[in-house]
Amino acid sequence: MTNYIKQIWYELRHQPMVTVTSILGTAFAIFLVMAVFMTSSIDTVEVSPESNRSRILTGKNINLEYPQGSSSGSMSNSSAKKLYSDLKGIEKIAFSSGWDENEDVSVKDGDCISLLVKNVDNVYWEIFDYKFLSGKPFDKATSDAGLKKAIITKSVSKRFFGDADATGQEIKISHVPYIVQGVVEDTSPLMPETFAKVFTPYQPEAEGDLWMNGYGGDTKVYLLMKEGTEYEDIRSQVINRYNTLNASLAKEDSKLIYHQAPYTAEAVNLDFGSNTDPDVETPRNIRYAVYFILLLLPAINLSSMTRSRLRRRVSEIGVRRAFGATKSGIMGRFLGENLVLTLAGGIIGLILCVIFLALFSNLFISYGGQWGSADSHGSTPTFSMLLNFKTFGIALVFCLILNLLSTGLPAWRASRVNPAEAISGKND
Repeated sequence: MTNYIKQIWYELRHQPMVTVTSILGTAFAIFLVMAVFMTSSIDTVEVSPESNRSRILTGKNINLEYPQGSSSGSMSNSSAKKLYSDLKGIEKIAFSSGWDENEDVSVKDGDCISLLVKNVDNVYWEIFDYKFLSGKPFDKATSDAGLKKAIITKSVSKRFFGDADATGQEIKISHVPYIVQGVVEDTSPLMPETFAKVFTPYQPEAEGDLWMNGYGGDTKVYLLMKEGTEYEDIRSQVINRYNTLNASLAKEDSKLIYHQAPYTAEAVNLDFGSNTDPDVETPRNIRYAVYFILLLLPAINLSSMTRSRLRRRVSEIGVRRAFGATKSGIMGRFLGENLVLTLAGGIIGLILCVIFLALFSNLFISYGGQWGSADSHGSTPTFSMLLNFKTFGIALVFCLILNLLSTGLPAWRASRVNPAEAISGKND
């Protein structure tokens, strides 16, 4: 490594323009490709309160087909239990409202503001790791009884109660009194499954709120897979549940249409309706194509710069070959030297990318929740969303690929220089 750095320092002093341009070109390439990667991975990155995102599945919506047509929408609590309860490989199951709504929230002699309210049960707080600043989550008794308790975020607490502890205080949600049971850190609208300003206990739908022959209602479920469980194993069980229900619906000439549920974090963030399948492959393949283009084009330009640097070292290559250096040794040396340059440019590009996304993410990251229900406050991605071990790992992989694309051919050609011609300068 020391020899590589010494050689790069020598190149920097004797070919400053080419060397600096190579580093900046690499930085720009990594900046672009990491910007695409980071913005797309925000939907799947594991960060509080979704630290178990890779193990969390979401069950929502139902689609019933009958002789007169078809209906689809949020499923009922009974449908959710028939489809998702007691699945093998599932550690916990939580129930919440199918749709989160903005409601008027106020305090006595205070402002009345519209805030996003999410109805959740006690298990929800065991699946998602919200940070409680005071108070505690709903327990089973509170959830089952539907007591008028609420958990609010830090920003709501600050707005209504200032620096005072909001736990135990009264707020009104749509003019109904609730007692604040806890205060949690604010979550980001970039994570719509966990974003809300106020949380209240979930209750199954009343009989009058059911529709679609009792299959439709206002319920969503979250499933936490056990460690080592495969997603396809869970999905195959749900398919069997659909088949069982359809067997009983056949006599009514009706059928439940399966739409790939339950959904992974990658799928649940896609824009798809209750009567369609999520298309995960198309956006994924588009990203792969973008990565390839963003790496290939600068690699072509950097390759010509690498050839220019190596052309000045033909005599050196000849001497090394004359003293026994192998072709693979010569090729490995130049790949190693260029890798140091690539990593330097990659670090610069990664730092610039993080700064850019932290400051200007609102220009190209969509947020706001489903149907625009969530407010956009705090929508800028946090550094924990952008910087993690996976991000560094992917950036390193991109640097390695870029290094091979830009240096591979010039290094291969340099390793095959005839020693006698190289030393005489005829191959220069």
